[in-house]
Amino acid sequence: MSESPIAPYLANSGAWPWLSVAALVCAVMIYAISVRRRALAIFASMRVQGFLVPFVSWPRQYFRVALVTLAALAVSLALLGPRWGVYYEEARMKQLDLMICLDVSRSMLAEDAGMSRLNRAKDDINRLLDRMAGASIGLVAFAGKAQLVCPLTDDYEFYRLELEDVGPHSAPLGGTNISEALIAARRSFGPPAARERAIVLITDGEDQGGTATDEAHAAFNDQNIRVFAIGIGDDRDGAFIPIENDGMRSLLSYQGEPVRTKLNPEKLHAIARAGGGEYQPSGQVTSRERTLEWIYRNRLLPSLKENESEQQSERLYDRAHWFAIAALALLLIEMFMDDRRSTPLETEIGGSLT
Repeated sequence: MSESPIAPYLANSGAWPWLSVAALVCAVMIYAISVRRRALAIFASMRVQGFLVPFVSWPRQYFRVALVTLAALAVSLALLGPRWGVYYEEARMKQLDLMICLDVSRSMLAEDAGMSRLNRAKDDINRLLDRMAGASIGLVAFAGKAQLVCPLTDDYEFYRLELEDVGPHSAPLGGTNISEALIAARRSFGPPAARERAIVLITDGEDQGGTATDEAHAAFNDQNIRVFAIGIGDDRDGAFIPIENDGMRSLLSYQGEPVRTKLNPEKLHAIARAGGGEYQPSGQVTSRERTLEWIYRNRLLPSLKENESEQQSERLYDRAHWFAIAALALLLIEMFMDDRRSTPLETEIGGSLT
């Protein structure tokens, strides 16, 4: 079906049915007046009406109907979002799509990052959101399997809500499989677009998948998606993994021995190199920045500035407010209008009879 020639001049061309509201309002009000007139005619003759309802003015009542009908019509037109009058706007054609792959396996509960690794990662992501502007961000939570928790969005408050709820329960299988996370992230981007695209992997590097470097290489070479890795945790001594059962805190054990988990930076170095990005350990890079913020400012933003182009984008002025103002003015006139005649009806009748 071809597009209507006036569709570009309407912000909401699907609102045409609202125009019928004006006709309905008019019909109902005229019908109500007609019912009152018929009832009065049955009750009394014209001469008697002059004494019973001396100040009734039917023309004025019909005029009020016209005012309300025009107001309803103006509101309906405002809902269509009429637009006309061209102006030009500078448009930047290169933007950023960033997918965060967050490890939510139980090893991320280890508390060797000043807090649990998972909470530290969440705090880093929230700090990044405070600095982002004009970029879309998504979230993949992964352990043995990966789950797209939040598709790419520029609604950062909604993203914060989704991030807050993420935990070991967010992944459908235990363990750690980084390749699954990269596959889910690549799929979430959709077809290639004229936007900078990147994946940031936040994990302690424990990986039972074995093909993460291949997936990172494919992301970079096949889809031009750079892969960065941020390692979180201690790579020397590591830490035990606390767990809670029925309010009781204990340590995760395997064959009777507490499990100690360490950061694996070598694995993450290899993944980042294959993905055309780089590896950085999580931490305070400067007095005001953490690693994730530093990567965003020093690795992602410069590439945007190098590749983005500006062009004049044609826009139409939104005129819906004009119709809304007209509707308000008509309703105010109708509200303060007196629909009673200034001279009694019996005076006019009497004068016509003498």
